[in-house]
Amino acid sequence: MRTQNKQKTLRMAELGILLALVVVLQSISSLGVVTICLCLIPITLGAMALDWKGGAVLGFAFGLIALFWGIVGKDVFTLYLFTANPAMTIAICIVKGTLSGIVPALLYKWLSGYEYKNSKLVASIVASLSAPIVNTGIFALGCMIIKKDVISVAGQLGVSADNFVTLLFVALIGFNFFIEFGVNAVFSPALNKLTTVLNKRLIK
Repeated sequence: MRTQNKQKTLRMAELGILLALVVVLQSISSLGVVTICLCLIPITLGAMALDWKGGAVLGFAFGLIALFWGIVGKDVFTLYLFTANPAMTIAICIVKGTLSGIVPALLYKWLSGYEYKNSKLVASIVASLSAPIVNTGIFALGCMIIKKDVISVAGQLGVSADNFVTLLFVALIGFNFFIEFGVNAVFSPALNKLTTVLNKRLIK
């Protein structure tokens, strides 16, 4: 019982540290038109080390912070979407954020459960790369669902539908995705080592 309490306390402490990192990194990222989600790194680490519940909490926080900075005008494109369709923008931010924490956790648990050489490393890489895919994929899908609303607002600002679609999928979504995908790919081996260290601490 005492060991379980210590493990629970340690998990809460680790979750708190990662949550603070998510808040700080996303707050820094949510400035301007093009935003790079650096907080996907601590979200992925939490997903792998603290299971899907920890990943869900971190991802949910990411969605809330992104939404907050959009509403107050710091994240220009999120504000643009919120102006076009507030309800769907809230749903997009929360769902993409939360699933960006849950999906990597489930993939990591599934792949690391197999007994083969470097299974943990492979699981870490796949989990790390899944986070930006889920984040960008759901965001793009959400934008397509409210496409008419967004294009309507674009028209009021003097932006044509063709120019908007190009800006959205090439300049914003495409650019963001490749940067986030590359960053998570580079950090995936380090995340594997950190996950191993955190899990050993919990076992001890």
